Amino acid sequence: MFEKIKSIYNKSNYDISSEFVNPLDYHKTFYFILKQFRVVDVDSSKNKYCNQNIILFTIGAIANTLMLISLCHGIHKMEIPHITEAGTYCIVLSYKLLILSCTKINVVHYENLLKSMKEDFKYIFTNGKKYSIPVGMIISAFGSLLYYLLTNESRNGNKRPLLFPFYIHGVDFGDTPIYEIAFTFSNICTLAYAYNYIFMIQTQIVWVRQITSKADIIIWNLQDLLRDIYPPTNETQRAYFLNLIKHRMRDIVRQHQSMYSLMEDYSQVYKKLLLFEQKCCGPVVCLTAYCATEKLAEGELNVVLILLCVGTIVMHYIPSHLCTFLTIKVRSICDACWDTPFWNADKAIRPYIVLIMQRSLRPLPLRAAGFEDICIQTFSRKMTSAYSYFNMLRQANRK
Repeated sequence: MFEKIKSIYNKSNYDISSEFVNPLDYHKTFYFILKQFRVVDVDSSKNKYCNQNIILFTIGAIANTLMLISLCHGIHKMEIPHITEAGTYCIVLSYKLLILSCTKINVVHYENLLKSMKEDFKYIFTNGKKYSIPVGMIISAFGSLLYYLLTNESRNGNKRPLLFPFYIHGVDFGDTPIYEIAFTFSNICTLAYAYNYIFMIQTQIVWVRQITSKADIIIWNLQDLLRDIYPPTNETQRAYFLNLIKHRMRDIVRQHQSMYSLMEDYSQVYKKLLLFEQKCCGPVVCLTAYCATEKLAEGELNVVLILLCVGTIVMHYIPSHLCTFLTIKVRSICDACWDTPFWNADKAIRPYIVLIMQRSLRPLPLRAAGFEDICIQTFSRKMTSAYSYFNMLRQANRK
């Protein structure tokens, strides 16, 4: 099953024997979801009164407002598990609103991505022919609700459970029809969030793969930079080899500039999201793990808090892994430059090679004051810190 999913992801069964492959047809699912989120090919005459992004934003805003009210109630009553659960949902729903806002603001960068994809596909099939968590969140959410419904009977005096800890003064969410409305709305929010997260993570994966594909093109060109070049024996050969090297070097520099332009577009879209994850991941994991453990010590298995803890870890790990992979790939350009037999070339190209090597060693443009690099090492430190605070809270509670 895993191999089948992997083959679909890598387009193993796609026919690439034609003269030219349309990137929008190659990434058909990706292009379809871009159109659904009104990033490309937006026709103002269609869906004028039914905008998907507005509906998703409205649902997220309503749910976030209700969670803020519930959070204030928990703070007033000083109920730590309630504060943790409601606060975590506030952070998660705020993340959803941030995704939608960044999508709307940075439409031009998505257009640059599609333009770059078309250019790279054209290059590969012309000059480069020689080189040829969300579904689980939904299932778990419904499963946790079913678990609570099966293990809590109406005669024991407990209120009927909800996925979100809604609270409004004077409103009993356990009564009909308020309970049914809240139950349906909470599951709609779960589906909407999963749909939004799928768009964000799929776009991010395609974007990173596109940048790494450009890095591969640069590496291939560097490997061929001095192919059939040897020390000249006369001025005619020297002039011919110099012009050939300059022509090849020009293509390499253009591809390198294009890669960094695409990386800047990626940074403009995802930097806020990734830095938001970096700051909120540790506290959310710590508090949800602590409250779930305390509930378990009291004999209650709080599936919702466990799901929030695991989901937060996964949501932060995937971008960290992608950025680490991207960093390694970009820095491999420096190794390709070093492997080039530059001693056979003219001195004129050596400064360009040095500049490419120095630029390839620079960190990704996903940086801001007060934040760390987005990578697996930072993810590991955040999880270690969360575990330390988790132990500290448990020891303080025992005293």
